[in-house]
Amino acid sequence: MWPKSIAAIIGGCLISISLMLNLNYLLPLAVDTRLFIGLLVSFPLWIAAMIWCYGSKSGWHAWQRCLSLLLVSCGINAFFIVM
Repeated sequence: MWPKSIAAIIGGCLISISLMLNLNYLLPLAVDTRLFIGLLVSFPLWIAAMIWCYGSKSGWHAWQRCLSLLLVSCGINAFFIVM
């Protein structure tokens, strides 16, 4: 249970931050509105990522889930930063 918990806390937080950065690049709103939406959406997204990790078979499988989604999201972030 501890490996899944660590993956859920750390990996879920990183996923939440990365997805909110994606959303920040995609929304055509003012900066303050985007930050407010990020604040409102990031915590439920983190909880969803934690539940997704707890639903996996093992700690290793939870880390694989987190890292695969994080890799895709970081790739999208890198695309927006370079663009």
